[in-house]
Amino acid sequence: MAKQVSIKQFWADLRTALKERYWSAVWPIAGGMLLLLAISVLISLGIARAFMTFMMMFQMMMYGMSSLSMALMVMVGMWILIAALVVVEFVLQFLAVSSSYAWLDYLRHPEMKFSASAVWIYFKHLKKNQILRLTLYMSLFIFLWQLPLMVIGSLPVIAKVGWLKIVFNIVNDIIVVWKGLEYSQAIFVYRDHQEDFLGQSMRHAITASRRLMGGNKASYLIVSILFIALPMLILGAIFGGIAFYGDYTGTYPLMWAGVILLIIAELMFIPVALLVVAQFYQRIAKPELVADCFTDTFKPVDVLTGSKYADDWRGVQPKTEKLADPQVKTDSKKKTEAKKDE
Repeated sequence: MAKQVSIKQFWADLRTALKERYWSAVWPIAGGMLLLLAISVLISLGIARAFMTFMMMFQMMMYGMSSLSMALMVMVGMWILIAALVVVEFVLQFLAVSSSYAWLDYLRHPEMKFSASAVWIYFKHLKKNQILRLTLYMSLFIFLWQLPLMVIGSLPVIAKVGWLKIVFNIVNDIIVVWKGLEYSQAIFVYRDHQEDFLGQSMRHAITASRRLMGGNKASYLIVSILFIALPMLILGAIFGGIAFYGDYTGTYPLMWAGVILLIIAELMFIPVALLVVAQFYQRIAKPELVADCFTDTFKPVDVLTGSKYADDWRGVQPKTEKLADPQVKTDSKKKTEAKKDE
């Protein structure tokens, strides 16, 4: 059974790490995410503007004041912006993963320097295609776990009963949280055994994470609530309350000040949240335990390369031939030639 994480000790270690490395970590992480967030907002505004333009041109076509080709050009531009927004969102995720790896290495090697160049090195060498596949796998599996309840809950018989639909929604949310806890360590177990994933499925990282979290889900939920969710709620209540008060009283400079301070505070808290996640993995993931979590997951090399089935493809059974002694071959050849001379 997994040993439960001590909240008191976890908080002491968290304070020590933040005291030593917070200000050197906050600028590269929060600064990079602020830049990507600003790009996301600009792209989103462009998508909204393109959609409004397309709807206006569609209405104008009904009166012969616009052409179909112009409307299609606007639509193509809108889809290009949507694709760009998806790319930016994935880059945000890659930055978060790179920062988590940097925090994990700092916890293992406290002498390590934490700077923008260090985070950039982690980001540059990150196997982004594997992280992308791992993310898609996790999203797919969580969706498949939700799918039966979503289908049943959408039936007219169930949808008409209000309380029953609420029950289905609550159960659905519980499944999302449960599976999210099980898959939460996938990026870290993958990183510790990254060399073993050559040619392997990224599903093995999810399996290992699920095994690792077998007795740690409650601890991770408590840690996430105390050190991530609760501080973010407090920051939201403080600065969001300022923005709401400014909007309610018509003091719009105060409202915008609250919104800006809320964004800055949440961004500056992101490095702390990433540290919490990395520190939890460091506390529970002993090397031998992580290795055991990958038992019976990876396929053998001969299976991956297909050499194990080469003889079956040829339709023959493998044969072993006994190699003859060269001297015996020479003597046999001499005897054959002598018989011919006779």
